[in-house]
Amino acid sequence: MTLPTMCHYAPPGEYIKDHTLLYHDGWWHLYSISGTQGYCHLYNGNEETISWSISKNLVDWDFRGHVLHASQRSGEFDQHEVWAPYCMAANGQFYMFYTGIQHPIRPMCYQKLGHHHPHVVWDGHKETIGMAVSKDLTSWEKTANHETGIAIPGRDPHVVHDQQHNRWLLYSTGTTKDDHCEEYVSQSYDLHNWEFIGVCASFPQDGFSYSTTESICVLKHPLNGKWIMIGNRHYALSDNPTDFTNSQVHRIFGSGSEEKKRLSALGFAGEIIEWNGQWYRSGVLGVMDYWVLGFHAIEWEVDGAFRVTHPSIVKW
Repeated sequence: MTLPTMCHYAPPGEYIKDHTLLYHDGWWHLYSISGTQGYCHLYNGNEETISWSISKNLVDWDFRGHVLHASQRSGEFDQHEVWAPYCMAANGQFYMFYTGIQHPIRPMCYQKLGHHHPHVVWDGHKETIGMAVSKDLTSWEKTANHETGIAIPGRDPHVVHDQQHNRWLLYSTGTTKDDHCEEYVSQSYDLHNWEFIGVCASFPQDGFSYSTTESICVLKHPLNGKWIMIGNRHYALSDNPTDFTNSQVHRIFGSGSEEKKRLSALGFAGEIIEWNGQWYRSGVLGVMDYWVLGFHAIEWEVDGAFRVTHPSIVKW
C-alpha cells in the first residue's frame, strides 16, 4: 500500500525547500523553491525559479518544469531570487504568493562548497512579497508592483480566510529581536490590496540554524476551534487570528533531548494538509542542500498541537 509517509522526493538534480501543496481535479500540485543539489541558495543561478510537480498519491511525483522566475531586471523586487511560494484557489482562479529577493552580491562557484563558501555575503539583501495569478495552475502572471510587490513586509507568506470578518489574512516572517522571531500579519478584502496590521506573534529562537517563524502555517484547530499558528518547532493558540502575542508559546514536542531529536526529524518549512481522512505535516528533510520532501502522519491533540502517528521514512 502506497502511503504519503513513503514520499522521498525532489525534482531531478534539485533539492526541495519551502513549498506549497494544492489539490485540484484529482491531482496534488507541488510548488517549491528550485535549488540545484549541493549549492547554497546564494550562488548565482540558484533559487531563481519555482519548480512544479504533480502527483495522484503524494508519493509518486511527475516533475513538470518551472513556472515562476526571478525577473533578472534591475530594481525589481524579485530581481535575483524567488522563494517560499504559497498557492491557493479563490474567486475562480489560483493565487501564488511568494518572496522576491534582491541579493546583488552572489558569488561564482565551481565547486559544491555549500553554505561554507568563503565568499557568501548578505550585503544588499532585501526581501519583498509578491503575487501571481493563474487560470490553470500552469501559466502564472505576476500582478504585484514591479518595485514594491504587494507593499507589506516580511517573507515566507501564508494566507488564510477569516470567515468571521470576511477577509484574507497573510502571515509573513519578520525580524529577529532579543532572541525572538517575529511574525507579521496583513489583511485584504480582495486578495490584491493589502494592509499591514503589525506583529502578531513572537516565537523564541533556540539554537537551530533557521528562524522559528519561517514558513509559518496557520489554520483553525480541528478539535478545539481556536486558531493555531505552527512554526518549525513551536506553536501558539488564539481566539484572534491577528494576535498571538499574549498566547503562551509551546514547543511541539517539549524541551528534552529526545524531544529535540523528534523536532529535528520533523524537518522545516512544513505544511499541514488533510487527505483521505488523514492529516499530514509535510517537511523539508534530509541533508543540507540535498533536501527532499517527506510527510508525517499526524493526529491532533485537543489541548495542544499534534503528535506524529507515522513518521516519514526520510532520515537526516
